[in-house]
Formats: sequence, C-alpha cells, structure tokens
Amino acid sequence: MKTGKVPVNILKRSIINEIKQKNKEVFKGAGVGADYALLRLKALEDIVVTTNIYEASNSLSAALAVYKAGNNMACSGAVLIAVTVSMTLPVEFQESELKAYMKAMDDAAEKLQVEIAGGDTRISENVQVPILTVTGIGRVSAENSMEERKVCAGQELVVSKWIGMEGALLIVNAKEEELQNRYPYAMLDRVMAMEHEMTVLLEAATAVKSEVSAMHDLSEGGILGGLWEFAGKHGVGLEIDIKKIPVKQEVIEICEYFELNPYALRSGGSLLMAVNNGSNLVWELNKLGIEASVIGRITDGNDRIIRNQEETRYLDLPQADEIYKMKI
Repeated sequence: MKTGKVPVNILKRSIINEIKQKNKEVFKGAGVGADYALLRLKALEDIVVTTNIYEASNSLSAALAVYKAGNNMACSGAVLIAVTVSMTLPVEFQESELKAYMKAMDDAAEKLQVEIAGGDTRISENVQVPILTVTGIGRVSAENSMEERKVCAGQELVVSKWIGMEGALLIVNAKEEELQNRYPYAMLDRVMAMEHEMTVLLEAATAVKSEVSAMHDLSEGGILGGLWEFAGKHGVGLEIDIKKIPVKQEVIEICEYFELNPYALRSGGSLLMAVNNGSNLVWELNKLGIEASVIGRITDGNDRIIRNQEETRYLDLPQADEIYKMKI
C-alpha cells in the first residue's frame, strides 16, 4: 500500500467492517471521518486509561495487543469498556493482512466483551513490521479500585495459571515447521491452545472480591521482570521460592530447545497478586477452574530474594525479554 493514510475504501472494507463486537457504553464508535469516540458512563466512577505498544509481526500478535490492554486494565480493578487501535504499517503490507489483523483484534475484543471504538491507520516507509498502539478505556468504582489498597510485609504472593505462555505461543506460531521436526503435534497444539488463556479478567475480578492488595500483569520481562517492577512500585522486599512458580512442561521444552530462560519470557495470561491469605485466594480461583500458586511473600526492606532449595540469590535488574533473542 502507498504511504500515508489508508484509503477510505480499504478503511471501510477491511477495518470498519471487521468491527463486530459492540458495547452499549460506547455511544459513538469507529467510523469513516470519525475523529473521536464518545462513551457514556455511570456517575460516581473513575475513568482508567492504559496504553501499550506492540510490534505485531502477525495477526496473533495483534490479538495479544488487545488482550494486554484488558489485562493492564484488570490490574487496576477496573472494567474495560473500549479500546482504540493505532496502526503504523510497512509499505509492503497487504490489504488481506490488514483484514486478518482486524479480525484477530475484534475476536479478542469479543472475548473481552469490549468494542474497538476507534483508531488511526497509516502506511510508513519508516517501519519494517506493523506497530500497534492499543489504548484501553475503563471504569472503576471506589470499592474496586486498587489505588486505596496497601501492600505490606507478611502478605503472600500468588501467581495465576503458568508463566511463559505468551512467549511460547509466539515462538510456536513463528517456528511451527521447525518444531514439528522435534516435538509431537499434540504438544505444539497444546501450546497454541494457550491463546485461550491470555486474558486475566476472571482471576482479577475474583482477586478484587478477595481483598487483594495489588495486581501486576506478567507480560514483558516474564515473572522475574514482573517481580522486580512490583517490588519497585510498592517499595517492598520479596522472598520467592522459584520451585513454586508454575510453568508448563511444554514451555520448558521450547525454552530449552532455543536456549531461553522461561522465567524471563513474556508471560501474558498470568497475574501476580498480593493478598493476606494466599491459600484462600488459590482456593477461590481453583473453584473457577483457574490454576494458581503461592510463590512467596512480601518482606520489610528492599531485598528481593530468590530461593532455589538450598541456594539463595538476589533478584537481578531485569534485562530485555527473552523473546527478542528469537527475532520474530
């Protein structure tokens, strides 16, 4: 496609027409010539806004960008209402690809029960892969907001589902042909099925009711990066048992094959939560069919300790996510 704005006929055909999911709180949404979206919300609720940028080399990555907006929103205790999507596409990008991206994003929005309320799409010679900027807009009541809740020493840390899922999903999607020569199809299919685990909305809503003190979406940087950011944000120390961090065998095998650290691999779909009684929260999540594990506790001071049986070390300043070693 030519540089500049996407032509109106393509905008209608492959972007606007692909937005099927609607939300009653979006009074005015995406459309040709629409420069804004209008939301009508309930009184006495705060507005929450999140933004993330995703290098979306395929339609799966586009869907993950929408899931991430929902997960970021859930960490505040808010309900996601709508997202806007800004896309900067390379000149060689085809309309068929654009349509596939929009379908993947709208399918993700449908699972989150939100609407793609608007955005902007441009073609640029300055990008090699599509760059997506997804902004999430949500609402939260005072009783559900995380802002007034406090993290303190003695609380336990709970992780939902399994770490490394997002990274493993991206790797198998990009390297499936190579991996088929080493692993059975059934194993690779189990990894691809992890796309259904990418939202944390249900566990976040359950955690809010269970009086969780804070939540953190484990995406970029994996569990190690997430723990570092969590401790820094709340000014606390951590003591973590690495053996208790949940990780699927499929993720471990893929990481071993490509010589990656699963603990520093994108972990979208997994949520880190601080709560007074971790076992109770795990029980509540298990009742809903959501796996969860207590992995450690919050301590006084600033020490961020990782224990591996008899070995003890300090958490290192996180480096770039392991996914970037794959160049996918």
